[in-house]
Amino acid sequence: MGKLYMVATPIGNLGDITLRALEALKNADAIFAEDTRVTKKLLAHFEISQRVFTYSEHSHRAALPAILRLLSEGKSVAVVSDAGTPGISDPGRRLIKEVAARDSSFEIIPIPGPSALSAIISLSDIDLRAFSFFGFPPHKKGREKFFRALSPMGMPVILFESPHRISRTLGDIERFLGNRYINIGRELTKLHEEVFRGAVSEAKECFSGSRARGEFVIIIGDSFPSAG
Repeated sequence: MGKLYMVATPIGNLGDITLRALEALKNADAIFAEDTRVTKKLLAHFEISQRVFTYSEHSHRAALPAILRLLSEGKSVAVVSDAGTPGISDPGRRLIKEVAARDSSFEIIPIPGPSALSAIISLSDIDLRAFSFFGFPPHKKGREKFFRALSPMGMPVILFESPHRISRTLGDIERFLGNRYINIGRELTKLHEEVFRGAVSEAKECFSGSRARGEFVIIIGDSFPSAG
């Protein structure tokens, strides 16, 4: 029976890759990657020689027949994103939905590992026994509606953001949600890893200019933490 492996890969530090991930990548009959150039560098580092094909949201329809054919032949297919866990704001959900609907005999196997989401949670001083995760905010259409909807959530909210929009997003958080207490992880697991804890107004000053670089994870607290 065909096996589809959803493989988590490092978000920065290559030492975070798991033994199961290496095994799945080595033994896969084919690897489908969000960006083949990124994945080939990863494979070269670990001396893995394997066929790599493109699978992204834009290439879903083109790649799907090849993936289904391989699974129908009893082959194993590994899917990876540029970094982190497929399906968490990365390609994966549509593929899993269609593979599961086509043939229930196909095995869909998670290979868990690095994730910016779990990394920032492990570093947070905000109570995250309950939280909502929304991935990346809309770039244009629906952006104001998106942020207005976060205000009455009543629990912490976690977002991803790119260096190009971090300043704008922090401004929108302050505008629509107020000067909340937040945590921000920048370049997690990488050389210039940084964790900020404080008010949105302070974060706006902190992450400006040259420090508005890298990938960001934001936790928006419901209120400022009480002392003790």
